[in-house]
Formats: sequence, structure tokens, C-alpha cells
Amino acid sequence: MLRHIVLLQVADHVAPDQVKSIIDQLANAAMSLPGTLAFCGGEKKAGSGLSQGFTHGFNIDFIDEQSRDDYLAELDSDRVGNRLSEITVGGLGGILVMNIDLNDIRTPDKNPDRKPQLRWV
Repeated sequence: MLRHIVLLQVADHVAPDQVKSIIDQLANAAMSLPGTLAFCGGEKKAGSGLSQGFTHGFNIDFIDEQSRDDYLAELDSDRVGNRLSEITVGGLGGILVMNIDLNDIRTPDKNPDRKPQLRWV
């Protein structure tokens, strides 16, 4: 399984509804393909303060690299990828893409007999 992670530095002049429309188009392209397992995306939430100018992002889980490649070809066919680079700061310079192999995914121990360790402070 492959997780495709994309972070975007959306330019200040781009309207929020335009960003949402493009993310929706990306979701539709991904979810129309048989090798896609999940899509999520949107505006970053406040928190860590380490966003380094990235304002939006999306994540797609694929069954394999070929499914990811099929998705990328789909973006080329309807130019959604091009429209994405048009709304980011510096074009492709405002986009960060990573692919992570999820075959060794780890999950927390779900033992129901284990009590949480809580303390008063």
C-alpha cells in the first residue's frame, strides 16, 4: 500500500472556493480509479506552528505504485495538476510531494484489558 502526501503553499490571492474546487477535482480523479483506497484533504489546522508556509494538503492511499501512476496520468489528462500549480506560490515550488510505503504500518496496542494511566496533576 502507498500513501501519497501532497502539501501546498496556496497563494494569498487565491479564493478559498477555488482551492476547494481543485481539491474536490483531485478527490474525484483519485476516487474514480479502482486502485484508490482513500482520499482526504483541505486547509491546515492550527497547531504546531511548523507548517513552513504550507496552507493546504491532501493524502491519497493507493493499493500500489501502479495505482498512483494511473492517478497521475488521470491528472495529466484533464489538467487538474496544472491548475494546482497555478494556485501555489512559485508554481511547482509551492508543492511538496511524498510517497510512503504503508506495508509496515504500526498501530497502538488495542488490548481492552489494559487500563489507561491517568494521574491528577
